[in-house]
Amino acid sequence: MKLLIPTDGSIYSSNAAKVAAKIVQKHDYRLIVLHVVPDKGFTRKTWQDEGANSAISTIKDILLEAGCDEERIDTIIEDGSAPEKIVEIARKERVDRIVIGTHGKNGFKKLIGSVTEKVLQISDVLVLVVPPNYK
Repeated sequence: MKLLIPTDGSIYSSNAAKVAAKIVQKHDYRLIVLHVVPDKGFTRKTWQDEGANSAISTIKDILLEAGCDEERIDTIIEDGSAPEKIVEIARKERVDRIVIGTHGKNGFKKLIGSVTEKVLQISDVLVLVVPPNYK
């Protein structure tokens, strides 16, 4: 089983990592932690690299604390539009499932975050959405 865990550095991404760690406990697995730096047409700045590395590190720590094997965790940092890059990496890496958190915004976005909503619309890979109040 191969799972993709996109992270934006939020508690909601951390919740998704906890769910992913539970899913793989009884499977032969590979985990991919992905952070997408928004591409604004400029060269990536040092602070963006630091933020991306911090977000990835937080998720990796959660996975390791949950008992996941470090050898089975890959990390990727990409530039671009988060929803499109998430789906692109899911296809490229042939993941079985995307495990993604949601922020819980207003209106329809209250149910699923805007990035999550777009991933659900364009993904041909199974997407597991972890709700904002998940503990």
